Amino acid sequence: MAAQDDGELQLQLTRPLVAENASLFAADFVEQGRSQGIPLDYSPGSLTVLDQIIGSLRAEGVRAPQVADVLFGFGCYLGETVVRAADARWVSAEGTSLATISVFPIVLRLADGRYSDPVGQPFAALLSGQSLASFYTDTVS
Repeated sequence: MAAQDDGELQLQLTRPLVAENASLFAADFVEQGRSQGIPLDYSPGSLTVLDQIIGSLRAEGVRAPQVADVLFGFGCYLGETVVRAADARWVSAEGTSLATISVFPIVLRLADGRYSDPVGQPFAALLSGQSLASFYTDTVS
């Protein structure tokens, strides 16, 4: 759990929050989405669906602690979409340039050596309207 937005985040995770499990969190999210009729195929286009959902939540005044598990799933899915499109891999945030910035202990290491925080992006999107699709484009370009 970590402080975010207007309260303490309480995640209900089925496995430890470590880099080795990030792709499994994403796969769980895909399965949950499919069971609710949300087409998730790790394509850049699927991120616009998530942006629309976040936009709806934002318009309704939903706060991050209320939907922390969902936003976490969005972030793992976003990260895994980047992993599949670019030469990126999940790593521990510890010892990286994002160690003191990232709310979560997992980040991506990109092929060029930069680090990226896709798991935090849905939380930022809910708070300030950022776009997951734009984050993806900026990250893989």
